Amino acid sequence: MLRYWVHQLAEKRFYCTTCNAITSHHILAREPFSIHAAIPKDIALVCQCNVCEAFFVAFTGEIFFGKNGNADYAKLLSQNRLFPGDWVYVDGKSKPGRISSLYKTQAEEIIVLDFEESKEKFSRHLLTSFNESAPCGFKLLPAQVEASLLGDPVYHVLRKSTGVVVGRVFDNAEEKLVVQLENGKLLFITFPDEFQPIADSVLLRRLTEKVQEKFRDLTPSVRLNVVRNVAYVFGSVSKLSLKESVLRTVKMLPDFRGVVDMLSVYCLGDPVPDPDIEKEAYRILDSEKSPLFHCEASSQKGRLTVRAYYFVGSSLENVKSDLQNIQGICDLHLELEEIPKPSLALQNQAESLLLRLKRQYEKCHLRVVPFSEGFLIEGCTKSLLQKSLLNLFIIRNSNGMKVFIRIRVHS
Repeated sequence: MLRYWVHQLAEKRFYCTTCNAITSHHILAREPFSIHAAIPKDIALVCQCNVCEAFFVAFTGEIFFGKNGNADYAKLLSQNRLFPGDWVYVDGKSKPGRISSLYKTQAEEIIVLDFEESKEKFSRHLLTSFNESAPCGFKLLPAQVEASLLGDPVYHVLRKSTGVVVGRVFDNAEEKLVVQLENGKLLFITFPDEFQPIADSVLLRRLTEKVQEKFRDLTPSVRLNVVRNVAYVFGSVSKLSLKESVLRTVKMLPDFRGVVDMLSVYCLGDPVPDPDIEKEAYRILDSEKSPLFHCEASSQKGRLTVRAYYFVGSSLENVKSDLQNIQGICDLHLELEEIPKPSLALQNQAESLLLRLKRQYEKCHLRVVPFSEGFLIEGCTKSLLQKSLLNLFIIRNSNGMKVFIRIRVHS
């Protein structure tokens, strides 16, 4: 299995149950993600110990990569930079409060915290140094033990000590959070009963019954397993759309941490040439019904990659389904970026320009996409001459608006 996880995202120190110590781990993915961008929370990662090479599977939504939000983390009055709106924990309080106002004198900061039922004023000396290991705050233990991520900065309110989450382990059938405090001491905090995992055998039975119920014909070719509440789907199917249907069904089941996709697609008959796959992809992407634009499609050995943009609120399910059903495709990788919708006036101008283009070049597949800067005109023509004439027509009819032209020639 490890041979598929080849892209290193980061390196962090986690607790290794084989070494029985905190060691450096490579965090590996199957695709070259960036931890500085928004990564979907359900991506399976492998965390491999650099000492003994033992590994465990975690998901992107289970690992702290250095970004957090005010709703889940609280700053400390004694350690963090504070700004209006921050959640702040004060030792001795039962919960954090939110800063409703903050001002400074020559010697101290005055902070007013809103605890919902009341507001309280606190003061602190002007700090010259801050805790930069957790500039956005901490998860508060033991109250937030079930919400803590691997690598999370934490503050233990009973011990009045900061630390970091370094692992999750099973001990006598109970799952525990492993925390290293700032003094180096390790804590093994047992999760509350309501957050203890369901037995893998129970989840495997549920998973098997569901897949057999919906995909009875696939039972011989699809194998299932559950390890530490992670569902593993092995085997092969004849169509990418069928594979996606199986995975979608598995992901809808409750109580699983996530799904590791080990399903492959085999295509019956002779392999479809990559240029044919790309041509069919562009036919779908050029359709008026497609919400994607500024598209680039490339195929290698049946693996189709599409890079494109779409407007906020667009529905992508139909175009994804159409792409998955292209004959000969065995995998689909989408790199999509969402951008804000243009103004209604610009949309109307784009429709007017498209009508003029269609009257003049009715046999061409063309689209006019409005931007705040102007218009993107894309599609395909039958010849280089037709493309040249079309370019001249667009420039003459753009009414002074900035125009970006992406016209391909397809025979």
